[in-house]
Amino acid sequence: MCASTDPCLLLAADTRIVAVAEAAKEMLRLPVDVETARPRFLNAGLSFLDFTADANPLGEAELARLAPIQALQTDALEHGLMRLEQGGSHRTFDVIASPLHSPPQLDAIGSLAFVTAVGL
Repeated sequence: MCASTDPCLLLAADTRIVAVAEAAKEMLRLPVDVETARPRFLNAGLSFLDFTADANPLGEAELARLAPIQALQTDALEHGLMRLEQGGSHRTFDVIASPLHSPPQLDAIGSLAFVTAVGL
């Protein structure tokens, strides 16, 4: 379990959720056993939507551009918005994700993402 009081989550290089702060678990409405199950971020039960009036599910190309995933691919700090369907309503989150390194390995070994609800 992640001891951070900030709403954040840690992804491994293969996008599996390794740790989640309780605040992020509640905010994103992730399953209680998410850290034990270690699903990939895109398969953790979150319903990602686009920002159109129709709120369509995101396609593969758009999912790859979500900040926690993009930070792993670009090896750079990423910032973006994420819209989720939660219990029949749509919620927007501001996400900042940073790649994590373990020298001497050059590629990112994971990403750390901080999540903030927008408009609440």
